[in-house]
Amino acid sequence: MAGELTNGEASTWRLIQRLADLATGIVEQQIRSAADLSTAEFEVLRCLVAAPDGQLRQAELAAGLGWDKSRLSHQLTRMEHRELLERQKSGRIHAVTVTRSGVQKFEMADGAHVAAVRMLLQEHLSTAEREALQQTAVLEEPVPAVTAREETASPERTAASRPALRVRTT
Repeated sequence: MAGELTNGEASTWRLIQRLADLATGIVEQQIRSAADLSTAEFEVLRCLVAAPDGQLRQAELAAGLGWDKSRLSHQLTRMEHRELLERQKSGRIHAVTVTRSGVQKFEMADGAHVAAVRMLLQEHLSTAEREALQQTAVLEEPVPAVTAREETASPERTAASRPALRVRTT
């Protein structure tokens, strides 16, 4: 039974959204300030710098970022104009390679990213709070759908039997 959120549930959800927005904004501002990169540019460069020889096929890059082909293509075009990366086409294969300028920008941004994330985690969350977040956010297991019949059959599902929230951490 879905129904509406209770006042407490709605309040908690809004708080989580607000904290995520605030943290993302701080990290984005630090990356922009340090290296004049958007978060999207930073994420593309992060994938390329981590790849063997600083190169990935465009399809691999899209899959790694969880982006559709169109979004990635537009982003790569903008980044190519800024000389952060190069694209080569060989038949149906589109290879994307980070440039020296892209590596330098990424390194400047990465330092700012690490400092901002650490500041947010260390200054605003206790060890116990960080551990609670880590227990809530478990790597990539699919959350099974609960049918109405299952919900009716066992209305007192315990916290241990409920699927955990699954998010990718990098």
